Amino acid sequence: MVPHLPSRLPGLLVVLAVLCLFAGGASAGPWPREKGDLFLSFSHETASEAGSDAAGWTSLYAEYGLTPRWTVGLDLGSGGDTQIGMIFVQRAVGRQDGPGRLAFSSGVGLQTGAAPQAFGMMGAAWGRSLGTPLGPGWVAVEPQLRMGVALTDEWPPTLVLDVDGTLLTTASTKLDLTLGATLRPKLIVMGQLQMERVVEGETTARLTASAVRDVGRRGKLQLGVSAPVQGKGDAALKLGTWLEF
Repeated sequence: MVPHLPSRLPGLLVVLAVLCLFAGGASAGPWPREKGDLFLSFSHETASEAGSDAAGWTSLYAEYGLTPRWTVGLDLGSGGDTQIGMIFVQRAVGRQDGPGRLAFSSGVGLQTGAAPQAFGMMGAAWGRSLGTPLGPGWVAVEPQLRMGVALTDEWPPTLVLDVDGTLLTTASTKLDLTLGATLRPKLIVMGQLQMERVVEGETTARLTASAVRDVGRRGKLQLGVSAPVQGKGDAALKLGTWLEF
């Protein structure tokens, strides 16, 4: 808790490559929130190509530290004819005083609109702090498995049966690889490769680069770009805000 490349984006691809070679996103990855801390992220992503008919994606993400090891979260997203909502819990395991971190998560969610489904999620996250030529940095690896049951597209939704009378099931796997570095006290850069495989569906991958700058005492502003490296999709621009309490 992811080939074809746009011909008009050579400069963007150079930036993406540099950031990924040298280097978290909105999610904490394996680093838990401190007890009582609240993190909120609101972002919107839209196609960068003029005249593109691709739908944008708007998301709201929240995390709250229940204990030094337990974090609870909410992940909402909407774009085009798809809406997704998920609640999850994450537990940090192992030692918390070294450079490495490990955490496991689970959650339940609902997708409406296109390919409606109710699903469960299981995931893991491993991360490690490290030094980079750009400054102090980190790396994070986050695999995730989602399994669910298909739903009808009317409201309230009902379960969908396969031709043999059994429930029609859904499954997908995801893997996020993130590299980040702190350029200076109020500015960090990140590169991320996001991959997803839908069982009996397509495999997609996107490469993303972003910069996050402090705005005030509790806020941060995120500006990023992304491009598909496998599967369908357009290059996109992302603007987001982070708030920590």
